[in-house]
Amino acid sequence: MAAEYHPGIAHYLANLVDQVGSSRLLEADRVIVRQHMLDAIAAAFIGCRSKVFHNLIRSCPKVSKGRVWPGCGLERINTLDAGMLWAFAINASVFEDGSREGACHPAAAVIPTIIAFCEGKSWDAMDKAAIAGYEVMVRLARSGNPEFTRRGFHPTAITAPFGAAATASLLLGYDLLKTQNALCLAALGSAGLMSSFRSGGTQPLQVALSVRSGLIAAMMAGGGHSGYPLIIEEGFFPAYLGKTPTPAVDKPLEYKYAIKGSYLKPYPGCRHVHPSIDALAEILKENKIDPYQVRGIQARTYKIAVETEIDSLNERGDAYFNIPYALAARIILGRSDWDAFDERHFSNQQILMIMKKIKVDIDSEIESRYPSQRGSVVQIDLNEGKLLRGKVSHPGGEPENPLPLSITKEKFRDAAGAFLSKKSMDRIEGILEVSGLADSAETLFEVLSENNMDRRGTVK
Repeated sequence: MAAEYHPGIAHYLANLVDQVGSSRLLEADRVIVRQHMLDAIAAAFIGCRSKVFHNLIRSCPKVSKGRVWPGCGLERINTLDAGMLWAFAINASVFEDGSREGACHPAAAVIPTIIAFCEGKSWDAMDKAAIAGYEVMVRLARSGNPEFTRRGFHPTAITAPFGAAATASLLLGYDLLKTQNALCLAALGSAGLMSSFRSGGTQPLQVALSVRSGLIAAMMAGGGHSGYPLIIEEGFFPAYLGKTPTPAVDKPLEYKYAIKGSYLKPYPGCRHVHPSIDALAEILKENKIDPYQVRGIQARTYKIAVETEIDSLNERGDAYFNIPYALAARIILGRSDWDAFDERHFSNQQILMIMKKIKVDIDSEIESRYPSQRGSVVQIDLNEGKLLRGKVSHPGGEPENPLPLSITKEKFRDAAGAFLSKKSMDRIEGILEVSGLADSAETLFEVLSENNMDRRGTVK
């Protein structure tokens, strides 16, 4: 049966995609898009270092002409597998951007789609496609935040097919009906479980597979195939939310575009951990802490940050979801960078000593302001009776506390420096030049295949 326009959620979202495609973007909006793009590429050069990622590469047939993945050298893969690999790498970093409204990570779905479908596309089209993808993914995730998580579903994985399908639809120049069908077909590939984080190394597979499903949905819609027009309200939300979505998908977002309301991470780990790190950082700005003088530390934050805690430390991914570890590591190591979460620090006796003195509680006032604010209060009780207190309402990288472009550049160079030459990194940073960028997207993304690491040994 041929699909038709229907005034449902998919039709509404398809209209949004169409409106973004026909809009004229401000230069300031393009800068935000490009910063998120460079940030995602940086994240991918971190996430591509895992053994799981390299095993996933082996499952992808190699082709003579195709798409690249981080540090692939001369090898190439097809469009669908490229989307899958980039999604895995970005999400595996636990260093990608996110939406506090949707409690999801749009870059893990949107940027892989842009890279996969970049051939012959203008930078203008890709900027708009990014905005459209974030818009669709965040709106769907927001309508189930935080209930998706509390019901055991991973917001990023279950909404990633829609973000990928929306991004692809705009890049492929689809009309309203084809875009609607792409979004409806994307629902068929929606899946993701919070329990997968108990084996964090393979968790990103659910995001990667969801993105691949979204790309297939868009391609099937382009081939003239249709999806049930009411599948989101009659299938997706009843299955994952168990009720009518609240807030409604068409409720205005905090910012004009979802990407403008999305945050960037100054350091890795679950975003719910970052407010407590930043609250501690406020204390450390003015005070040097002797770990042996600490009687106790209390971190008070919002409920979902406590509920998503992983208490045991068996692998790097566990530390990303452990507030006591993140705070203890910051005190002892003096930093919260990628290396600070390395497993070799799990046996550091000073870190373990401090962790035992940390208590994490729910603060009712902070909880009442979630998700518009992700706050935390950290209090350190010292032996001599001195109390030190730090508080943040918006951790670094939120739209109210944005990261400068220089931080994103530094993040990219730290992540990609082992793979890319300085000349290549300079060239990739050209993404931030929203006017006068000489390289086409396809040409520029080809540079990401460079791998100087291979000459020195296998990546970790």
